[in-house]
Amino acid sequence: MAAMPPSTSERRAAAPPPEPHHPTRRRAIGIGAGAVAVAGLGTWLGVRVLGGSEEPTPPPSAPAPEPTGTPFVPAEWMSGAAGEGVADGSYAAARGSDLDISATWFDNNEAMLKQYTLQPGAEYASWSKPLDVALGAIDLDDGESWARAAQGAYDDRWRESLTRLRDTWGSRPGTVYIRFAHELNGNWYGWRVRSNEVDDFKTAWARYRALQQEIFPASKLVLCMNRETVRDEKAGDAGIDWRTLYPGDGLVDVMSVDYYNQFPSVESDEGWEAAMVLKDQWGAPKGLQGHLDFARTVGLPLAVSEWSGNAEEGDMPVFVRRMHDFFTRHGGTGAGQVLYEIQFNVDMDGGQWLLVSPKTRMPESAAMYTSLAW
Repeated sequence: MAAMPPSTSERRAAAPPPEPHHPTRRRAIGIGAGAVAVAGLGTWLGVRVLGGSEEPTPPPSAPAPEPTGTPFVPAEWMSGAAGEGVADGSYAAARGSDLDISATWFDNNEAMLKQYTLQPGAEYASWSKPLDVALGAIDLDDGESWARAAQGAYDDRWRESLTRLRDTWGSRPGTVYIRFAHELNGNWYGWRVRSNEVDDFKTAWARYRALQQEIFPASKLVLCMNRETVRDEKAGDAGIDWRTLYPGDGLVDVMSVDYYNQFPSVESDEGWEAAMVLKDQWGAPKGLQGHLDFARTVGLPLAVSEWSGNAEEGDMPVFVRRMHDFFTRHGGTGAGQVLYEIQFNVDMDGGQWLLVSPKTRMPESAAMYTSLAW
C-alpha cells in the first residue's frame, strides 16, 4: 500500500514561518521556491525537470542568537478546492495533503432544486467532509424581484430547496455551508442587488434565514460578496457600498468573499500590500484584509469561498504565496479569522482559473501552490 500523504495539520505544524519579504531578496527566494516546486509538479505531470549546478558551500557563520520573541505558530483553517481532481483524489495527491472542504454550485432556480452534483453517482454523492454549497435565490431576468421575495413569493421554492439539501446530505458528518445569493454585489447573476433594493433584500434574507433555521439548522448560512461591487449599468443602477447589504446580527453565520488575482493583478509583494487596503468606488473594502476586518466588526469568521490566479492576467506565483501567508496568519474559527478557503480549480473560460492541473496555464503558480503546506 502506498504511503498516505501527511495530514493538513501535520504539514502545517512542520512548516516554517513565512519568509519576511525583503525587496532585495525577492528574486532569489522566488527562484529557489519555484525550482523546488517545479520539480515536484513536473513529476506529477510526467515531465522531467532538469536542475542546475550545485552552489559552493558558504563559509561557516557565527551561531544565530537565541530568539527573544514568541515563535510563530501557523494558524489552523480548513483548506480546500473545487473542480478538477477533487473527487478522484488527484488534486490532494498533487499538493501532498488531503482537502478539508470543497464546493459546488446550483446557480439557477432549477439547479437549486435538482442539486445535480449531490445525486447518486455524481461528483459529491459520497463526499462527507464540509461542503460550501452556492445556491441561487431569484431570477431578475425572468421577472422575479427582491420586492416580491421580501413578501414571501419564493418561500415555497426556497423551502423545497432546503428540504432536499437536508435530506440528500443525510447523516454525513461534514457541515454544509449554504452560500445563498452569492456574489450579490456583482452584476452577472439573476439575484444581483441594486441600490434601490437593499431593504427588500434584507427582508428577504431574513425570511430565508428563518427557513434555514427551521428546516436545516445544522447547516451554516454564508453571506458571500464579490471582492468589489460591480454596478448594473444596463439598469442605470448607482451602485452600493456592499457593507450596507449586511442583514443584521444573528442572520449570518459566516462572511465570505470570492477573491481572484485581477483588476488589478498582484505581481509583487508591494502589489500585494497595496491591494490589501484598496477600496472600491463606493468606499467599501476591496482588499482581502478589508473583508477580514469587516467580518471582525460584525463578529463573524471569514471564508474565501473562491480564489485563484487568472491566466489571462499572467502567471504570478507571488499571489499564491501571499494568499497562503494570509491564511497561515489569520486562520481560525473566531471573529475576524479565516474559517476556510477554497481554490477554484474549475475548467471554464478557457481554463484561465485552473491551477492544479496538467492543463494549467500558470505553471509557476501551480509549482508554488504544491510546494506549500496546506
